[in-house]
Order: sequence, then structure tokens, then C-alpha cells
Amino acid sequence: MKIKFLSILAAGLLGSTAFTACVDDIAVGDSFLEKQPGVDVTIDTIFSKAEYAKMFLWESYKGIYHGHSNKNCINCVQPEAISDVVHSQLGWSELIAEYYSGMHTEAGNSDYVRDKMAFVDGNGRTGIWGTVRSCWLFISNIDRVPDMTAAEKARLKAEARLIIATRYFDGLCHFGGLPLMDHAYETGELFEGGYVSGIPGEGEFVVGRASVEQTANFIDNLIQQVIDEPQLPFAVHDYMSEGGRLSKGGAYGLRARLWTFVASPLFNDVAPFRQFNGAPRLPVGVTVDGDPLLRIWLGRKDDGLWEKALDACRAFFAANNAAGNPYALVQPEGTTEADYRRAYRKAYFSRETSEKIIEVRGDGSTADGEYMIEWGAGASPGNVSHSGAHAPTVEWFNMFPWADGRNFDGQRLYNTDNPENIDIFANRDPRLYESMLVPQRNVNNQFNTYQNKVIDTWTGGDLITGNWWFTSGYIAHGFGEYKWVLDYYDLADERYSWPYLRMADMHLMYAEALAQTGHPAEAVKEIDKVRARVGLPSLAVNTGLDLNDRAVLIEEILRERACELALENSRLLDLIRYKRQDVFCSPLHRMNIYAKDAQTGEKTTIPFSQMGGVWPSFIYEVEEISSSPRVWWKGEFDTKWYLSPITRGEINKGYGLFQNPGWE
Repeated sequence: MKIKFLSILAAGLLGSTAFTACVDDIAVGDSFLEKQPGVDVTIDTIFSKAEYAKMFLWESYKGIYHGHSNKNCINCVQPEAISDVVHSQLGWSELIAEYYSGMHTEAGNSDYVRDKMAFVDGNGRTGIWGTVRSCWLFISNIDRVPDMTAAEKARLKAEARLIIATRYFDGLCHFGGLPLMDHAYETGELFEGGYVSGIPGEGEFVVGRASVEQTANFIDNLIQQVIDEPQLPFAVHDYMSEGGRLSKGGAYGLRARLWTFVASPLFNDVAPFRQFNGAPRLPVGVTVDGDPLLRIWLGRKDDGLWEKALDACRAFFAANNAAGNPYALVQPEGTTEADYRRAYRKAYFSRETSEKIIEVRGDGSTADGEYMIEWGAGASPGNVSHSGAHAPTVEWFNMFPWADGRNFDGQRLYNTDNPENIDIFANRDPRLYESMLVPQRNVNNQFNTYQNKVIDTWTGGDLITGNWWFTSGYIAHGFGEYKWVLDYYDLADERYSWPYLRMADMHLMYAEALAQTGHPAEAVKEIDKVRARVGLPSLAVNTGLDLNDRAVLIEEILRERACELALENSRLLDLIRYKRQDVFCSPLHRMNIYAKDAQTGEKTTIPFSQMGGVWPSFIYEVEEISSSPRVWWKGEFDTKWYLSPITRGEINKGYGLFQNPGWE
């Protein structure tokens, strides 16, 4: 068959924002390339000077996934709100109308859902294919730039290849097998059809959808080319001039993430997660070579893939050690709860730390710009979370252990009068307080504050009384999102970056691969490194857990990942790759918090300001979330949801795509 590819013109890839130096942000625009009177902007223009060529690549950097960008949210709501850690109350987000209702289709129903989780962004620039093509254009043309050394060209090519690899990895996670592009195809360029086996070489192309295995190997091949490039440093050392740029360490880390995902049961099992509803519906003239299910399944269960993931993790840590360990967990400066909290916050939030292996500076929008965003700034976490976009659940709250390392067991107090007067908000994992807003008296018997008020978020508390955004959604489930929102009045000018890949994730992936390959003791040691950063003892303190049982240990790793990495594009993908239908179908819960009257032990609505400085005991009433419930909780779940639908418009372009099973 003949397949015609419509190109994205080079000028169409060029933004209209002003250029800023790398010291300010990698994600820059290039208005200098806007057409001037009597001047045509062409590929020749772009690659006539080193300055222009670099700016073209910086524009491609904008395509890397950033969780606060409108391009990657579902109308301002992170996809994590489809998982169990947060549940959205943001009524104007299509997440509720399409995902919670089960009404999402291959038509996309809305630009927000179609363009943010599909192949191409609505403006044609920063989706998977727009970014991939711009990077191939760069690789194909950079050698003709006259005022650039061969060494610098080689380094920049490696960065472009790694950008392509991140985009392909993101697409693999959401769609399965993808078309494999190894250069920038031009308008009118024709290809004779048929799948080719293995990794495409120069000038070859896998028409239509490659298999999961072909796609994974294609990404791995790109990563190997990056690793083999001697001009690319293992880590960035000069943050003032190069902060945010990709490095060889990022390639090693992405390889570990790639094979961890591919080795997981979603793709790697004895049977596919879903069959097609009959034969795949194909565009006219398009045929499928081989079993269509190989686009969403490896065709077998291969335990050796976990060994491959383990090797990738070991290779990262060995290379990091050989380079002098430039990547390392951010460590606390002391041993207080405040020290642990600051270390955790710095690890996921701050720029220019040893923690972030791939940090994304954003594209300059109000939602993911270079500074911490204040309330009222578009899709910023502070704005939409205060409207209930990411309201934490009781399920997430329950995942955080006690401060002594034992798994939380306070559920027994729910819907009782709490006769022991146990404060389930005190003496917990410090990450809890950095993740959600709860009424807390800290370990020094002091009262933590939010916006200069004691956190008395129980019914009748001063902090929520008369505060419309608290009552309209921020603490819809009894807790408010603190991660990313923070106490923004004090942090409005703090620069931040998105943690596409950081060291805590590497240690937990390493632990998972060790657990899956029969090394439980070593796996626990890796988990403990992450726990120790916030003052928690070994996971083994839970003597009731059989950590030699692979299933038990994997469940603990997934729980630790939720405590450490939720709201970092992690929890939803973890549930998907382990095919956790049980979690998707389990109703989520909210908590009504009541202070106890000191004399009677009954509920009271007295705020803290009227309690004479005495912290109260509480009653915890837990109930199923009834606002914007998910149809899955009624048993209406189809495993098709593990992968996203490919939009019909993209399929109808006729270059060999066909729909994922269940979405036909």
C-alpha cells in the first residue's frame, strides 16, 4: 500500500514567544524567526546560524511531558485524578464528563481530552508527532550549521534523540505500539507498505502501528545511541548555563523506566488484557501484518524482561557511581520533621538539585512557567486545586505510615466515637503533610499553620469558615492538596521544575525489579533508602508483613510509590501497568472531621481559636464519595481503559493506524 504523510511545516513549529537565555529557561520561544518584511523563514534560515538552530531545539524541549501544562492535563486536571489518590470535583473539567461517566470515546468528545492524551496537541506543535518530527528535522540539518563545532553538534543530536525517546515512551504507555519514524517525512513523500521486522535502519519505516516489542526496541535503540555519544555529559554541572538540558544519565534512567513498564503485566502476560470486538476496523487500503493484538501485548509472558529491567537499573547506578554520583537523593539537613519535609519538597519541587535526572522547565504558560504559580493563574495547581481539581482521598491518606515506620492502622477508628482519643493526623510519615493539608499538631506540640492560620480544617474551623474556595472544593473530602500547591503566599517566587524522572523513582524501580526477580532483601534496602530521607525506619519494622512473599512486597512497593511519587504522573500508570481493576472498581472515600468537646466527648463545631490553645481530639466519619461518582464503582469497568483510544481523525489520515481493542 502507499501511505502519504502530511508534514508539519517547519515554520508551523515555531512559536511566537520571546527568546530567553538558557540561564532563565530551556523552554524558550523563537520570535526572532517570525517572518520579517521581505524575508522567508525556511529550514535554510534556521540552520544558517548556531543561535537559530539551538533555539529550534529549545522549542522541541517544550514537547517533553510536563504535568502542569494544559497540553497534558484534562482541562486543568492531572490524569492522576483517574487513579485512587485524588478525586476531582472540578465540574468544568471534561475528566468528570468523560472519564468518571464512562462516556469517553475515540471521537474524543472534547479538545481537552482528545488533544492532551492523544497523538498530537491541538495546535499541532507539541504532541508526540510534532515533537518527534521537529527533532528529526534538527538531527537531519544540524551538520550544515557553519558556526558550531562538531562536538557541540554531536551533543545536541543526542539531546534531540533523547527527546524523541521520551515522547515515544509516553505514547507507548498510553497507546501501545506506535508508528516508528526514523526521520522527518516531508509533504508528498510516499512509502511502499508492509511491516519490516526489527529496528528500522536508515530510510526504513514501519508502516502503521508497530508491535509493542518493536516499539520498545526502537526506543531502546534511540537510548543506546544517546548513551554511546561521547560528547553528551552524564549530568549537567553548570546549572546557570545548562540547567534543564538532557544528559546521558537521563538516557540510562529512561531505559530503566522503559523496561520496567514493558515487563509489567499490562503487556507482559499469558494473555492480552482485552480482545478486539471482531476484526479491527481499518481505513480503506490499510492492512495489518501479523496479529493485531501484538500492538497491545507482547504475545507471551516473558519473565526475562524483569531481568532486563533489573540490568537497566543496575547500569544506571553503576554509571552514576563511575561519574562521581552526581545524582543522589536530596538529604535532610537535620532530623526534625521540618527537616524531613523540606528535603522531600526540594526533591520533587525545586530546580538544580541532585535528585532530578530529567527535569522539565515547562513551556512558559501560566500553568507550568518558571515560577511557582499563585492562585488565579489559569491551570496552576493553586488555582484549580482550590476549586477541587485534585481533592485527596481517604485511600491515599491511609497509605502513609506512622512516623515509626509501621503501616497505618487507624482505619479501625473510623465511624466510631474514637474512645482512645487517638490523633490519626499526628506522628505520621512527613510526606503526608507535604502531600495533603490535614489538621496537625506536630511532634514538638506546636500547631502547624497554613496562610498564617492554624490548620483547623474540622467542621466549624476558622480556616475554612467563610473561605469560599475551601468549602467549594479544596477540602471536599476532608483534606486539601498540598503537594504542588504549598503555602503559596510565601512561595510565589520560588522557581520549580517538573520531575519527569528523579532518584526516588530510580530506587523504587530498582526495588521493584529486584522483587520481581527474587531478591527481596535487596529490594527492601532500596525502599529503605527512600524512606530514610523522611526519617522512616526500614519497611521490615512491619513484622506482620511477609516481605519474602513477592505479591506482598510488590504491593508495598506500589504503596511506597504512591506516598513518594503520586501527582507526578506515577500512580495512574502504576495501576494501569499492573492491571488493577480491583482498585479502579473500588469506591473512594471522604472524611468528615469533627472536634470533640473536651467535657462530653461529643462532636463540636468550635474553632481552634475558642479552645484556649488546647488541641482537641477528633471523631472521624468516613463515607463513600457521592459527588461526581465514577461509573466504574458500579461495576461498569471495561479493561479497554488500560490504554487510551486513538482518535478517529488520526486513524482516518490513512497511514496505517487502527484502534485499540474495546474502543472500536
